[in-house]
Amino acid sequence: MVRWILILSPLLAALLAATTPVRAEEALSGDATREYLLDDVPNLPTVLRDQWSATVPTDAFDRERGHYGMLGDAAVPRPITLAECIGLALENNTGLRVAKLNPIAAANVVRSAYAQFDPAAFANTDKSRNTLPVGTISAFTDDTSNPNVGSNDTFNQAVNWNAGIGKRLLTGGALNAEWTNQRLSSDPNVVNQIVPAYYTGLNLTLNQPLLRDFGWRFSLLVVDVAQIGEAASLHDYEAAVATLIENVERAYWTYVLAIESVRVEEKGLDLAKELLRQNQGRFNVGALPRTAVLESEAEVARREAQLVTSRALQRIARDNLRALINAKDEAAQELIMIEPADEPTMVPTDLDLDHSLAVAYEQRPELLAARLDVDGRRVERKIAENALLPRFDFVGSIGLAGLGGDAANVPPNQIGVPNPQVLGGYDRSLELLTDGRYYQYLVGARIEIPIANAGAKAQYAQAKVNAEAARLGLQQLEEDVTREITQAVNNLKALVTSIQATRLARELAEENVRNQQARFDVGLATTKDLIDFTERLTLAERQEIQSLATYNIELARLYFSRGTLLSERHVALESAVPEGTPWWAQF
Repeated sequence: MVRWILILSPLLAALLAATTPVRAEEALSGDATREYLLDDVPNLPTVLRDQWSATVPTDAFDRERGHYGMLGDAAVPRPITLAECIGLALENNTGLRVAKLNPIAAANVVRSAYAQFDPAAFANTDKSRNTLPVGTISAFTDDTSNPNVGSNDTFNQAVNWNAGIGKRLLTGGALNAEWTNQRLSSDPNVVNQIVPAYYTGLNLTLNQPLLRDFGWRFSLLVVDVAQIGEAASLHDYEAAVATLIENVERAYWTYVLAIESVRVEEKGLDLAKELLRQNQGRFNVGALPRTAVLESEAEVARREAQLVTSRALQRIARDNLRALINAKDEAAQELIMIEPADEPTMVPTDLDLDHSLAVAYEQRPELLAARLDVDGRRVERKIAENALLPRFDFVGSIGLAGLGGDAANVPPNQIGVPNPQVLGGYDRSLELLTDGRYYQYLVGARIEIPIANAGAKAQYAQAKVNAEAARLGLQQLEEDVTREITQAVNNLKALVTSIQATRLARELAEENVRNQQARFDVGLATTKDLIDFTERLTLAERQEIQSLATYNIELARLYFSRGTLLSERHVALESAVPEGTPWWAQF
């Protein structure tokens, strides 16, 4: 089978061959917009300042001027090729800029998914004191040596200062390391001879799920869903770029068609006016009746009305293309005025249906995104399935303890004396803490069995519904792509024949008009005959240019349906660098 290469026009081919590939904006991973939105986070002083400010912070995006009211006619028209229109649209189209935010938002979702493994440092301090009367008066409690309390009163004062760090592990467990400190003061007596007493501790605590929230890479499943969404968003962005290019081509050729329609109507009006001039002259010399002049005048009026309508449609098509490109002419402070520099041509291309379907299956970005969406819904179903399990967690802790203090100023007694091992204040408590002889540990389990577990069952059912909806959505999209490609291929095959037929019809119509003009000049044809043949010529010219423009529009649609429009138009999207794994999410 012969494979044909499509060239839009010699001018476009030369432009594309002489320039570097058009870029659909900078790389998603490194451009200023992404860096600003994801990484430009205000520091603590700025946040505190804004917290107490009555104004709302602004940035460069808020100060960007819109394009409202910029479709005036003051800008000087400039010849612009289709390739240049595509480049300008990719740079300035607001809808594409909105679509570009979706991959950035998806990357932020990945960061949020990884944030569950972010370690958190914590600290707290507090002081408490209470003074109460004793419940029993005895030699052990009656102490009048303390000036802070009255006789038969007791007080306790505790000062705590603790610090630690906690983290969620890849196994789903929660690990916490904490350093605890307490300074305990109370009224000294014969049974409380260490005042103040310092208690210190180093504790390591683990709460590890063994059923619910546990499994092979279970904690990373949420990250998997986010990464799948990020990859799908990149394909969606590619589809948005392709959609914009197709819309630009459609608008460009529609504008060209409108210009050519005006040209055809102007040509027809000139022919009608020339016929009117000839008939008026012949009427003046008595060679034609008045009715021939009236017929000519009616034809001129009809042509003028059609020309007004065609010019209005031309302005609409022009402004639609200008608004789609959205590029501002700085000199006129309006959107640039476009004068198409390309003409529609027809060069044979490969219209094999099976090949087009095979290419679309592999390259159509919407299909790639839909398949990723199916994968993401399956992962979500696995997450929901795990929630059906009862909760059975291992709970364990291990730690070191220390005690130190100062001997209270109380009379010696025979019941007990301060332990000399702990004397030495806070420093002694730290020494015993690191000595390793004094420790504590805890080993246990916690089980939770929901009676009905209705919430988890409902979430699992919803996950199944979402997975089935994604699968059916993919199936429907495949059906739509098949239909689109089939229609585009059939339309192009018909247009190839139509272009040939309309070109022949236009050539024959031109010959007929010349013949009828010659017959009219010798009196063998009436004014009505010449008007009819002139109208047929106008119709044939309009149909020929419409077939050529429609062919180029349908060709862009075929490339879009295949998923190859970007490569066909030499538009390169630089690959985004996926969000890396933070160091704290590696264990």
